[in-house]
Amino acid sequence: TERGSGAARRAMGFLTRWLAGKMEDPAKRQADFEKHMTTTVAKCEEMKKNWDQPTKTHRWWTKDRNQLTYKFSLEPMLVNAPGRAQNW
Repeated sequence: TERGSGAARRAMGFLTRWLAGKMEDPAKRQADFEKHMTTTVAKCEEMKKNWDQPTKTHRWWTKDRNQLTYKFSLEPMLVNAPGRAQNW
């Protein structure tokens, strides 16, 4: 018994070759993944190192424009405005 015609086998061979050509090389994929993980871990370590650093400069809130921003946001008409975010 024959499994299929020659044309069908040739077509299947073409499809498998075409699919195999589209697949990634496993070694390259693993190398790319390891590179990505290495850079991600390095960025995480840098972020953890700077985690406790202040986000604002010294005496940031004492500057007039920053005080005005804070005081303006406490206005009674603005506090209960729809879509208003919580205060500081």
